[in-house]
Amino acid sequence: MNLPRNRLLVAAAWEPELTRFRELVRTSDVLSSEQADPVQSTGETGVSPVFATLGVGLVDSAIGTARKMSELSPSALVFIGTCGGHALPLGSVVVASRVCLVEPSVVEGRAAFPPPVKLELDLASHRDRALHDACEAAGARSVAVATTLAVTTDDDLATRLAASGAVEHLEAYAVARACAAADVPCAIVLAVANDVGSRGREQWKASHEEASARAAEIAFAAMPAILASLRTSTTPRSPA
Repeated sequence: MNLPRNRLLVAAAWEPELTRFRELVRTSDVLSSEQADPVQSTGETGVSPVFATLGVGLVDSAIGTARKMSELSPSALVFIGTCGGHALPLGSVVVASRVCLVEPSVVEGRAAFPPPVKLELDLASHRDRALHDACEAAGARSVAVATTLAVTTDDDLATRLAASGAVEHLEAYAVARACAAADVPCAIVLAVANDVGSRGREQWKASHEEASARAAEIAFAAMPAILASLRTSTTPRSPA
């Protein structure tokens, strides 16, 4: 049967990071609350935004993203979240131009990834370009994002890892990798809630709500351009 790929998935690692985006949907005519209903069908040419939480951390977010790819068959994914930054102002918003899988022991030369492991994905490529450019035009700074297994809490280590990406985020690589495996374009929009290093956890606790809201506002501002690009590019899946 034919299954239309006509849904924009707006996702985050956990529900609080979707709060501001949901508020904007409810109070704006850019996207109506009816359009954000996950059970509504808009037909083969429309795009229906739906929401999902994917899980915290590298493993759970990979599983969660893959599950939503299968359940919802989205045409694209916009991921919203917070991150740690290297010499970036708190509250600034970035969109991932590329995502890198980073392991501190590898950076320090004490371990090595086996050659088949794909360590980097380009999110400013042809497939993801429209989403990336829409978010950048809305005010997000295009940067490389490094995904680590754990939050970096040591300042010396933070300095070493800064060369891998302008920001650190625990889920970005997993989300992008799962989208790539499903051939679904994605954009990752993050607000800097803390500096990477010893002060990061306390800074994040104090600022993550405000940072989440800022990321949501930039992502929402990009919606008209994103939806326009999807309406002209989405097509039904081939018969299965």
